[in-house]
Amino acid sequence: MSESTNGPFQLTRRRIIGSGAAAVTLLVHELALAARPSAARLPGARPQPEGSPVQPHSPPGAPDWSGGPGKARFRIDGLAKVTGQKIYARDFRAVDMPGWPATERMAMILRATNPGRVFTGLDLGALAGVDAVPLLTITQAPLTGFTWPQRDLASLNLSLPFSSAGADGVYQLLVPVGTAPQFYGQPVAILVFADSNAYRRAKRALQFQPGVVQTGGLPPPPKQPWVMAYSPVNYLTRYDVPGVAPFSQVQVGYASDPYQPDSANQPVNSQARALRQRINDALQATDPQVLQMGGSYSTQVLDPMFMEPEAGLAWLDRSGAGTLNLVLGTQATNGDATDSWAMFSKDCPIKVGTVVLNSCYPGGGFGGRDVSPFPSLLAVTAALADGPVRIAQDRYEQFQGGLKQLASRITQRIAVDAKTGKFLAFGSQQVLPSGGQNNYSQFVAMLAAYCGLSGYDIKQAYVDAIAQPSTGVVAGSMRGFGGPQASFAVETLVDEVAVALKRDPIELREINALREGDRTITGAPLAQQMRLHEICRLARAHPLWREREAVKRRKAREGVRYGVGFALANQAYGTGKDGVMAEVAMATDGRLTVRTNCVDMGNGSATTLAISTAGWLGHNAHDVVMGDVGSFNALDLHSDSKGSWADPRWTASFAMSSSACLTAFHQVHVTEQASRVLFEAGLLPAAALLWGVPLAQAQGRTKWEAGRLTAPGLAPLPLAALAAKVQQAGLTAAAMVHGLYEAAWVSATYAVPAGSALKLPIDGLSLRAGGASTWTPVLRQDVVPPKPEAGLYGRSLYAPSGVLVAVEIGPRSFEPRVVAVELMVDAGKVLQRDLLLGQAQGGVAMGIGYALLENLPLEAGGAGDGRWNLDRYHVALSGDVPLARLNITTLPTDEPTAKGIAEAVLCPIAPAIGNAIAHATARRFRALPITAADIEKALS
Repeated sequence: MSESTNGPFQLTRRRIIGSGAAAVTLLVHELALAARPSAARLPGARPQPEGSPVQPHSPPGAPDWSGGPGKARFRIDGLAKVTGQKIYARDFRAVDMPGWPATERMAMILRATNPGRVFTGLDLGALAGVDAVPLLTITQAPLTGFTWPQRDLASLNLSLPFSSAGADGVYQLLVPVGTAPQFYGQPVAILVFADSNAYRRAKRALQFQPGVVQTGGLPPPPKQPWVMAYSPVNYLTRYDVPGVAPFSQVQVGYASDPYQPDSANQPVNSQARALRQRINDALQATDPQVLQMGGSYSTQVLDPMFMEPEAGLAWLDRSGAGTLNLVLGTQATNGDATDSWAMFSKDCPIKVGTVVLNSCYPGGGFGGRDVSPFPSLLAVTAALADGPVRIAQDRYEQFQGGLKQLASRITQRIAVDAKTGKFLAFGSQQVLPSGGQNNYSQFVAMLAAYCGLSGYDIKQAYVDAIAQPSTGVVAGSMRGFGGPQASFAVETLVDEVAVALKRDPIELREINALREGDRTITGAPLAQQMRLHEICRLARAHPLWREREAVKRRKAREGVRYGVGFALANQAYGTGKDGVMAEVAMATDGRLTVRTNCVDMGNGSATTLAISTAGWLGHNAHDVVMGDVGSFNALDLHSDSKGSWADPRWTASFAMSSSACLTAFHQVHVTEQASRVLFEAGLLPAAALLWGVPLAQAQGRTKWEAGRLTAPGLAPLPLAALAAKVQQAGLTAAAMVHGLYEAAWVSATYAVPAGSALKLPIDGLSLRAGGASTWTPVLRQDVVPPKPEAGLYGRSLYAPSGVLVAVEIGPRSFEPRVVAVELMVDAGKVLQRDLLLGQAQGGVAMGIGYALLENLPLEAGGAGDGRWNLDRYHVALSGDVPLARLNITTLPTDEPTAKGIAEAVLCPIAPAIGNAIAHATARRFRALPITAADIEKALS
């Protein structure tokens, strides 16, 4: 519900659902009333703004959420979620933001629905009759004959982010008049209205009206040809056969392109080409002892389906050097702040010296708000408006303009020893149709290539993967980042092989599953314990699998087709080069606060980080501040492309977007390390002072018991007493760390005060003393950087998983229904089991929607026409998920760290459902979604 800006009575959804003024005030205080971080540079970008702080969001919490050290009774934001206090960017108005002008404008984005026709202008005549004339119309280039106030972006000399480049190489936010759109749903204009009432009247008059955006004839031939694929393109070749030197990009030290001649940067192209010919020979050999199979597989476009469509509030404060204030729900806090600042380059007449990003809950995540076009559109609207401006998309608009998952068309072939079942050779060509602008599509294709062999050791293999431009809605890094597409194709083919060989499909997988010490398609060695074989054995022994034929016969007598399918996954988590950061601070009374630049997308990150302080500090954090970028300027780190580890202020990756799989391993690690530093340089020296003993006598002898620090023969000390002493003595009261993981954590030595030097698995450290307001960076010494070859690994962290799925198909409806799910996953150390289970259940629901329900045409007839909503797009509901028969088994482990399991639990679901349907019907389905109509046709 939106509010009227006229009159003293202003009704908002937040005022309706908020459970009390105090609760709302607390959240607004953390988001918007907190003192701004100092206007310092934003690390990780060149050139850099003078200041780009990001205001955080903080869960309101509840006094009883904590379940004792290292555990939670419920989520730290649990009460806020169920009582309406957890609010989003769309819930804020300018009057909620202290220091902002109270008058707020509303803006509407008009989008193209036909990229095959030239955009010729706008017909806004319908607005005159509803008293909703726009104050300002923003277009890419001036519209001739347009009588209402307008501004154009071409005159601003904006420096647009790389993600806005189309297949024609042109960077665009809005479609210039006289040209064709780059894609369905591309914005053509932004209309700014005086208030929300005028906006609502205008929206009713314009939405769904095809004549508003005017089009003409066919576009002229492009000035330069479309690229065939967004760069980089991924060509992976692995060959490890006796008598020939092993070949992979890690083993030879270069990436290769077998379709190009050798070059200085790629001197192994011809070698890769020759080895691929050997692989193709093996895939086509006429050996009666070798089974050769293959086919084409496809997956559809998906929408991320957030709880909240994208919305935001922005204001350009033109005083001083210019401060652009943004209120956004985003995964990419650092990226959006940097990109928003960088757009207004030195040649732009609009000056922006600082960007302040107020980070809100994104209402989901899954990659759909990672490098979204929305923040750029909001920023330029604010730069041209006469005050604060708000854009709030409805569900129709979100379908039309929000990021989509890449579709896929995968052609693959495999050669198998018919006697032993060993996979001998494999070749795959993956084409992932993406949208009309670059976004992160090429990196999605990259991970799809890495996942091209699933969890199998195949020593003669190649995988090509390209992100293919299209005129579809912009696609990006969502729902598995390429893993689900590759998993569906590979795991379906493996099942086909098992049927052809008349072998147990799980046994066949176990024969070929990767082990510790094996290598991936890139040649990266698997240094961790691989538990794919254990997962296979658990699945084979499960009653759901052992009794599948008997149940199938029994169900058949009832007229029901029944089948059980299995799929394996060895999904990576992290990106291969991950920069993460955290701060842990202690107040005078012992209250602990964790601060992070990541956001909680519903996966429980805030709760997980809050309990991560307990190991070193004996208590869960009392408060968690999410989405803070500006505070971490205090690390004094940069990531210039020409930097090196010899510079103690340089890191290879300063920050990255939040994702559902990064918390458990990456962000917990830096939170624990910050807690350790706070203990070693603050609490332990304070304890020694209170005990009246030398620090060395206390080191290594303490432990936390019932929230008190104890040591043999000494009085237990509560945290509040330690905190008071830290403040009194000026010891370390807050620690901020940065970590970089690239096949291993970068480590270094740090000379911290009040103690000996610490060797820590971090690459950046800054400290704040009790009673002080400023931070002091501690320069690292004796750094241990990543191995040189680690940059070629692609991925190095894996969370193996497998799933059994049972389906039933009714005799008349042919509707496939999932009736049981048994998920097995190697999650490493389980930090908070119910959070893990919730994330896994969400992955199962998404997988069911992917396999059976969700479908969205990529181009014509798809979401870009502006008429798609939940009446046409069907997501999994509670009735589609077998909640009573959904079991999740985490493998027992003595590993000290957790693993990111978000994509790991999603990837095997869809292929397992497809394999179950094949078992039930004796028909194979190679395209998603698998519908009742598909099954009826196959059985007729």
